[in-house]
Amino acid sequence: KLVLEEYFYGTHRNHMHPIQSVTKSVVSILMGIAVEKDFIKNVDQPILDFFPEITPANHNADKRAITIEHLLMMAAGLQCRDSYRYGWRGIFEMRQSSDWIQFMLDLPMAEAPGTRFEYCNGASFLLSAILQKATGIKTLEFAEEHLFSYLGITDLRWPANPQGITIGWGEMWLKPRDMAKIGYMMLKGGSWKSKQIVSHNWVKESTRAHIKAGGYQYGYQWWRGKTIANNQIIDAFWAWGHGGQFIFVLPELDLVVV
Repeated sequence: KLVLEEYFYGTHRNHMHPIQSVTKSVVSILMGIAVEKDFIKNVDQPILDFFPEITPANHNADKRAITIEHLLMMAAGLQCRDSYRYGWRGIFEMRQSSDWIQFMLDLPMAEAPGTRFEYCNGASFLLSAILQKATGIKTLEFAEEHLFSYLGITDLRWPANPQGITIGWGEMWLKPRDMAKIGYMMLKGGSWKSKQIVSHNWVKESTRAHIKAGGYQYGYQWWRGKTIANNQIIDAFWAWGHGGQFIFVLPELDLVVV
C-alpha cells in the first residue's frame, strides 16, 4: 500500500535518479542470488581465486586471505582511499588506470582483512567483477535476468567501465518507485509476489550487523542502526547513497521509505 508519494524541484514519478551508493546494496542482493544459484560457492572464497590471470603487487598472506565477505562488509584491509573522506582520490586514480581490477588488487594492505571498517568503493567494484567472472555475463545482465525482471523494473541505467565491467559501487539510475520495490522485497524476506527472489537467509545475513561503522553498524553493503518511533526504539536497515539517496526498511513498522 502506497502511503505517501511526493516529488520536488521539477522531478516526477517517472523521473530516474542517480542513486549513488544505493547501488552497492543491489550488488549485495545479486551476490546472494549468485551464491544461491551456485555460481559462487560461498562468501568465504578468497577473491584472488577469481583472478588467476592477475599477479597483484604487494602480494602477501593478508592479501591472499581477503574473501568475498571482507569486501561485502567493507573490511578488506586494503589501503583504499576512495571515499568522500579522501575526496574520492582513489576513484580518480582507478579511473586513470588501464585495468581497474589490477589497480585494486595492487593496493598495499593496511591491516589484516576483517580488522576494521574502511568504506571502499573499489571493494564494491571488485564484487561486480567477481559476479561477472563467476556468471560469465555482465552484472547488469545478471541483475536484469535474476532480479529486475521479477520486480518489473525496466527503466534503468547502469554503465560499465572501459573493460566492460558494470560499475558496482554506484552510477545506477532508478525511479523512486522501483527503489521502493527493492526495499519491499527485502522487507518481505527476499520475496516478491509469492516468488522467492533471494533467499530469506541471505536477507537476514546481509542486513545483520557484521562490523561497527562509525555511529552505525554495517552488514553486507547494507547499513543498520536504531531509531525512535512512538517512544520505542526500533531497528532499521538501509541502503545509503551520497547526496541523500536512501531505501529505509523498518520491519517492526512494516514500512519502506525511499
